[in-house]
Amino acid sequence: MSTREHRTTRRAAASVLAVAALGLAGCGDGGDETGTDVEDVQESEVLESSPAPQEGEGTTADVVAPYSGAYNRDFSDDRALYEGQEVTLTGEVEDVVSPNALQLSDPDDAELGSLLVLHQADLPDLEDGAVVELTGTLQASLDVPAAEEDLGVDLGDELSGMEGESYVRATDVTVVQREE
Repeated sequence: MSTREHRTTRRAAASVLAVAALGLAGCGDGGDETGTDVEDVQESEVLESSPAPQEGEGTTADVVAPYSGAYNRDFSDDRALYEGQEVTLTGEVEDVVSPNALQLSDPDDAELGSLLVLHQADLPDLEDGAVVELTGTLQASLDVPAAEEDLGVDLGDELSGMEGESYVRATDVTVVQREE
């Protein structure tokens, strides 16, 4: 017998012994059984658990980390992910619409458009072109009467053309840099 055949025979024998040992290990020694029988499962009480999420309901996999950064195209493209969440944005004041409203823009991307920001208190003395940082909740769609009721202020007629647009209901607006 050659060395190669001898090794092959040894490997085959070792494999057969290993399989046989595993088969015998699963056979038990006839002692007391432990574990759960089918009858035990059928007879036990069913414990209440949380209902499975329904279609359209959020799950923990849907949770997105809060956004903190510049108002830019990246934020705008992912805007739907942040609806109903607190965000912190930095951007340029494109237009002071009223004492409680401004439009935030990205000075480096004129095509992006602006984002409406509403605040309960009168905004700090702002001028177009000032850079601000704000914190607030991103809202999906502006309903002017509902926003006025929520904020407890009269937003005026200037916002009527913005119905349905997303906006930030700001809790804090800070001037980072004034227009030079």
